[in-house]
Amino acid sequence: MKERNLIEEDAKTFFEDGFVNFPTGKMDLHLLRQVLNTIPFEIDLIDANDEFVYFTDGEKRMHQRFVEQLGKNLLELHPEKPERIRPTVKKILESFHDGSADHYEQWFPMGERTCYINYYAIRDIDGTYLGCMEFTGDIKRIQGFRGVRTPHNSGKSE
Repeated sequence: MKERNLIEEDAKTFFEDGFVNFPTGKMDLHLLRQVLNTIPFEIDLIDANDEFVYFTDGEKRMHQRFVEQLGKNLLELHPEKPERIRPTVKKILESFHDGSADHYEQWFPMGERTCYINYYAIRDIDGTYLGCMEFTGDIKRIQGFRGVRTPHNSGKSE
């Protein structure tokens, strides 16, 4: 497997004439926005100061987000009850900041859905903490998948 040269890749990412140019390709900002909103999971971004800075705006979010929440500290956005939520979020953020962890994963029932949440530390090529991403979705539909389903034997997907 080819080893990635992250320093070289980072130097090749730039904006030009409304396009984001990555080492692996380019796209305009309109397409990037639509790609992010098409992903069947929700993405929330928190910056290095633990401020909520971005969320995808898909139709079937597990957790509602509002533009008015942008710029607020992540802990403020989590309910005080049940009592375990804020301390857990605080622990995750602290472990990302101090470098003792880069990923947390959890899943649990949420009404008729199964909520699957991943938290990822985002670091630059030098390991500096830039923030974190929360990646959340309903996995109920895929939990029971068995066998093989392809476009050749199944038709259009929902």
